[in-house]
Amino acid sequence: MALTREQSLLWQAMDIGPQWLLRSSEDPLLASEAPQTGVKAQAAVPVARAQPRTAPTATLKPAAKPAPFARRVPAASDVSTEPKKVIAVQDAALAAAAKTAGWDELKGLIARCHACAMAAHRMQTVPSDGAPGCPLVIIGEAPGRDEDLEGIPFVGKSGQLLTAILKASGIERGKDAAVINVLKCRPPGNRDPLPEEAAACRVFLDRQLELLQPKALLLMGKTAVAAMMPEAAQTSISRLRGSVHEVMCAGRTVKAVVSYHPSYLLRNPAAKEVSWHDILTAKSLLAKD
Repeated sequence: MALTREQSLLWQAMDIGPQWLLRSSEDPLLASEAPQTGVKAQAAVPVARAQPRTAPTATLKPAAKPAPFARRVPAASDVSTEPKKVIAVQDAALAAAAKTAGWDELKGLIARCHACAMAAHRMQTVPSDGAPGCPLVIIGEAPGRDEDLEGIPFVGKSGQLLTAILKASGIERGKDAAVINVLKCRPPGNRDPLPEEAAACRVFLDRQLELLQPKALLLMGKTAVAAMMPEAAQTSISRLRGSVHEVMCAGRTVKAVVSYHPSYLLRNPAAKEVSWHDILTAKSLLAKD
């Protein structure tokens, strides 16, 4: 690269050299019109620098193209958890069959149910754990992710905690206690069940209780309370627990105990002790005529 006159003078002042010049090059120190050459060089600089300035504008245009794709992502996630309008009875024939079905037949009818939007999101239905003959019936709210995968209620972390408390209380799942939920399908995103969804599953819950003929009920969580004690649906669990209630169950009066849902106990370990006492209270009802 040829040196400018200023660079050559700088090299000479710093005693740097010798300067090697190509035959076709002109010695900048011998240039007769140095000022004009300098002016021309300076004038050329802005022209050379102006060209790269247009490059960013050219690259910015393609960068804006992904924007429509980015806007579609949240819309897709909203669809999967957005509660849809529920039709309480979609299949009248199925609902009628459920009212007279036997225990195993009822499980098959539950699996065929599409009475609400939850059916589109489930892996499978979750009918029960246990069978007629269990004196205690534990009613929970709805299946979670693990239950949706296995088809059995209360098998996730909260279910494992419930099983441990029952075992410590001398109650065996499937033998002494049957476990069911108000809802037979997992709500999308594990959100709280909607009243309309509970209404859609009601025919199955009622028939299960008719077949189980429980001696006592253990209602765990607000959804179970709303289903069996609608007059107390707006009352907190902390106010309802600690007492024995009487509820209508399959056309007869049955004693019931209210307690926290096991998932609440995972978030609030201090409540485990009072929940254990609730289960002991429910167990004591089994020994009474």
